Amino acid sequence: MTPSSTPAWTDFPSTDLALWLGQHGLAFWALGCLSALALTGLLWRLRRRLGPGALWFGAALPAALLLAALASQIGPGHALPRFDEALTASLARSVPPTTLAWFTVPTWLGNPAPVAVLAVLVALWLGWRRQRALAGIWLLAVIGNTVLNWGLKQLFARQRPTPLDGLLHETGYSFPSGHASGVLVTYGTLAYLVLRLAPARWHLPVLLATVLLVVSAPMSRVFLQVHYASDVLAGLCSGTLWLLLCLRACSMSRTGRVGAQSG
Repeated sequence: MTPSSTPAWTDFPSTDLALWLGQHGLAFWALGCLSALALTGLLWRLRRRLGPGALWFGAALPAALLLAALASQIGPGHALPRFDEALTASLARSVPPTTLAWFTVPTWLGNPAPVAVLAVLVALWLGWRRQRALAGIWLLAVIGNTVLNWGLKQLFARQRPTPLDGLLHETGYSFPSGHASGVLVTYGTLAYLVLRLAPARWHLPVLLATVLLVVSAPMSRVFLQVHYASDVLAGLCSGTLWLLLCLRACSMSRTGRVGAQSG
């Protein structure tokens, strides 16, 4: 085997793959949404068989490993930045501007202003219901993720892609995506509160709607060319870890309350 024919593992993921994915970006977005909904429905049916350990090892560990892998590959000289840039350019050429405008809707739900208003309203509602512990954890989830994401952005200081269509402009560093982690943590925690406090008939519809938003909003950042794909994946990973910690705190508050009442 000649040196030129030796597999170049350092060139994975390749720009050819990025170009192909970009050409079929909308199809992969739809496939991602449908797959996430189907997986959620399956896990919902199996929820009584799955213990807390399955959630931690099935989500937290892969998220931590993927975040570390992405962070190690975004620097100069690696294949991942070339892949990201090629995918962004391919999406810009393949997605019509009229279709692209629809992605501003899910991305708006992750903007700081709507998230801040939602955080205040939910905290007030929980306080009115005398769920002060949950109100504190809710605010910790939203505010803590914001601080965590800011810190990670400053640490990696990765520049954003340059939008080619001018539809949306963002400032600040790019890695990891604050929209991806923010949507996951904010609406994921809100879904947990609904599952805990609302009637059972709302549980599955709210969960499915949350999953659809958590998939669409982060992907919209790539379509709108304000984040690279690896930024979004990293944001989902960091958001998963923070969300799991906050849900654990919610579970502990519930256990402590039940224990106090029984005592």
